[in-house]
Order: sequence, then C-alpha cells, then structure tokens
Amino acid sequence: MIAKAENTSLERVQVLQRKLYLAAKTNPTRKFGVLYDKVCQIDVLWMAYKQVRANKGAPGIDQQTFEVIEKKVGVASFLTEIQTELMEKRYTPLPVKRVYIPKADGTQRPLGIPVIADRVVQAAVKIVIEPLFEATFKDCSYGFRPRKNAQQALREIYKWLNFKCHWVVDADLKSYFDTIPHDKLLLSVRTRVIDRSVVKLIEMWLKAGAMEEMKIRKETTGTPQGGVISPLLANLYLHWLDSTWEKKAFGKRPHDAHIVRYADDFVILCSKRPEFYLEQAKKVLDRLGLTLNAKKTRIVNAMKEPFDFLGHRFAVQPSKVTGELKTFYYPAPKAMKSVKQKIRDVVRKGQHWDLPTLVKEKVNPILRGWGNYFKTGNSRKHFLSIANYTTWTLCIMLRKKHKKRGKGWRDHPPSWFYDYHGLFKLYSLSVTGDEGSRYARPVPS
Repeated sequence: MIAKAENTSLERVQVLQRKLYLAAKTNPTRKFGVLYDKVCQIDVLWMAYKQVRANKGAPGIDQQTFEVIEKKVGVASFLTEIQTELMEKRYTPLPVKRVYIPKADGTQRPLGIPVIADRVVQAAVKIVIEPLFEATFKDCSYGFRPRKNAQQALREIYKWLNFKCHWVVDADLKSYFDTIPHDKLLLSVRTRVIDRSVVKLIEMWLKAGAMEEMKIRKETTGTPQGGVISPLLANLYLHWLDSTWEKKAFGKRPHDAHIVRYADDFVILCSKRPEFYLEQAKKVLDRLGLTLNAKKTRIVNAMKEPFDFLGHRFAVQPSKVTGELKTFYYPAPKAMKSVKQKIRDVVRKGQHWDLPTLVKEKVNPILRGWGNYFKTGNSRKHFLSIANYTTWTLCIMLRKKHKKRGKGWRDHPPSWFYDYHGLFKLYSLSVTGDEGSRYARPVPS
C-alpha cells in the first residue's frame, strides 16, 4: 500500500481559499466572523512572504531589505516573530514611505511603500479575505483579480463595439486611491468580514500615515498605492458601482449599456443615450464620495473619434481590405512615446556597456514586456515601427561611441543586431490572419 504524500504548505493554503470561496458563493449574504486565526497560520504567512518576495519592491522606512531578512535574520525567525505579534495582539504597522513617480501628463503619482513585515501581514489578510469578495465581484471588473487581466477587458470592449455599442463614456476618476473615505470603505469590508481583529488590521493600515520629509502625515481618506491589500480594497469599494449597474439591469435590453472596469478606469459602451448613463454613474459615485475628472471624462462616438483605454486606442472604421466597418485596437500614441523613451534612456545610459550585454539585459526585457502586452490587437505596424526605432537608436549610439562620420547603416544594418547580438524580434509577436487567430478565440463562420 502506497502512503499518501503529505500536503504541501501551498496546497493547504489553496484548500483553505477554495473552502472560503465556496462558502461565500453558496451564501451571498453570509458574513464571516472567524478569520483572524487563519491569518495567523504559519502556512498563510509563508505563502504571503513568497508573494511579497516575488514582487520584490523597495524597503520601507526601516530600510530592511529581503537580503537582510534571508541572510541575517532568517525567514523562519522573521515569520515566527510576526506570528507571535499577531497572536498576542501586539502588531502595529509602521507609516509607509512616501515616494512619487512621474505620470504621462507631467503630474506625479504618490506611492506608499510599507515595510516588508507590514507587506507580509497585508498579503496574509488578502489571502484569507480575497476569496470572500471574489465570490461576489462582477464579471465586468478586470483589474487586479485572480484569473482576470487587461487583455480580457480589451476583448470585452472590442466585443461590444462590434455589437454596435458605438457611444462610449470614457470616464476617469479624480485621485481615486487618495479620496476613498475610510468609514465607507470599512463598511464595505464589513459586508463580508465581521471579524473585529481583521477589520482592525485594515483600519490600522488605513490610518498608519505616510513618512514624508521626516514628518508623519496622517490620512483621513484614501488607501496608499503600493500596499499589497490596496488593489483589493479599491476593487471592493467600486464594486458598488458594478452591483448597482447589474441591479438596474443597464447591461440588458432595452438599455444595452455595458460597463467595463479595470480598477479605477472604466468605460460605458451603449447604442444610445450616453448622457443618461454617465449621469447614472455620477449618482453612484457621488454617494461613494468620489469625483469624476471633468477634464478627462468625455462622451465619444467611436465611429467618428477614437478613444484610449489601458494604453490601447480603439477605432471603428472601414477595413482597408474589404471596406467593411470593423473595430480596431492598437498601441495608443502615449504608449508608443513611452516605450521609445525607455529604449532611448537605457541605450544612452548603457553606451559604455558591451553591446550583447546591453541588448540582452536592458533592451530585450523592454521590448518583450511591451510586445506581450500589446500583441493581441492590430499592432503589426506599430511593432515594426518600434523595432526600427530600436535598431536606429542603437546605430546612432554606436556611431557616436566610435566617432564615425556616417550614419552607420552599412556597418550596422538591422540584421546585424538580430543575427549577431540577439536583439529580440518584436515583430515576431504580432499576429496576422483571421480574427480567430488574432484574438485567440474562435469566431463563428
């Protein structure tokens, strides 16, 4: 008789998540009151640490890095200390480190980086409570969810545009992550989670504040971008918009108005009365204490004017081959400009590197990541453009480096970079042919 292998830590956590999900799915109104003990389980904390470690990230205000934890402290000791603090109710989160990253429009996006210990506890709570909320989240929400991604949201927009929902409400929330009211957010959490200890943890993270210029700023609204649990909380709060839309049956006849949401970005696609549906969305957002950005929110007829969503530009126009009206989507001009800037920066900073190393370690990851994100659309010409721009930029760098008078096209043609230095062939990712092969979904004949 063969002995049954003992379950691994990962399997035990997955079984726990599956049980919680099924319990929440079976009873949509059930509230869960005994969850804190599951957060404290060492299996859950190990899983949380692995997730946080995989995401890498900078250290928080205590400057403790993963290398210090693994080489000096020891991961087992580190997690045991966290478990003890949680079980003895001594855990207190530290303020997040405030950093700013530039946005495409010239403004800055504030990020809050928690210390690694706080990230691990947040990940542990997320592991336990996420299945409860996933059981009630709607299909129109695609951002930061298990087995959901941006490509699925793009495909959904493509579908409704093909179904002649050409009126588009292109909405943008003003400083969403910074304006979520804490009291209403905690009420949203309590729709499923009534374990006081778990709710208390979330409340402490919201009120921990941010360290900026050696001063701690306490926040009364918002959930800091950069926290592990922030995307789940952000999705949870906007779930009210999704559920209201479903409750009023706006996505069904005779309304035929469909919302597609990726975190705080969403569009509404309809065949008529876009102003009415924009007003309905505003009413829900007003009750939530959120504001639409008047400068960026607009109503578009996709047959006359393109619109951008998740870095892609959508347009409904006649096919150059058949003349038939079709929906196209491809990298938006901002996305093209952004990737060119990244390539230019790494080539400029790496001009003293060995060329094969520069291509392999700096240029190829940019091309591969960008290409895999945009490959599902009508991107072939855009891929060729970026590929040509990359070889052109590298050629200019070599000309300046070796002080050559000519442009260098004869010495360094595109094939030279691809064949001898391993430059990634971006255009190899573009899909041509029928819609079934392009969009990875069979299209009925």
